[in-house]
Amino acid sequence: MVGRLNLEFNQLVRNIETCRIRDIDRPFIGEWSLKDIVGHVATWEAEVLKALRELREGQRPELLDFDEAKINEWNEDRRQRKAELGFQSVYEQLKGGHQRLVDEIDLASDEDIATEGSVYNVLVQSTIDHTVEHWHEIAAKLAGMEGVRPTGPVSVPEETASR
Repeated sequence: MVGRLNLEFNQLVRNIETCRIRDIDRPFIGEWSLKDIVGHVATWEAEVLKALRELREGQRPELLDFDEAKINEWNEDRRQRKAELGFQSVYEQLKGGHQRLVDEIDLASDEDIATEGSVYNVLVQSTIDHTVEHWHEIAAKLAGMEGVRPTGPVSVPEETASR
């Protein structure tokens, strides 16, 4: 599963690095700039990292009780928090945070990660799905396509809410 997570993350990175400099700070997909998207993915990976650490410590992850009704407000708040940061800083947060996430996943047992429906499995799978959704959006935009084909559940809280 870590292999798939890294595969999809690397595709996201390739697509980010294919974008033009002008896409960094101006609306790129909807109202969000490329920097906003990068920060958004970094923020959600950090939330999953926190949840995995809570699991390892024997706690119920707060993420499992996330109020989906507040997701747009939460995303916008986190986007605003990164507004003053430069793109390179946000991009480094994404890459460094991803490595910390992989390191944390490596601390879990193979059984915990691979067991279909386990909280570990759901958290990692939701991260994969979220990454796929965003790299598909970027790829579609780069290809000049309107919209992107649905890839399945795209929200980490949406996928973890039933746990």
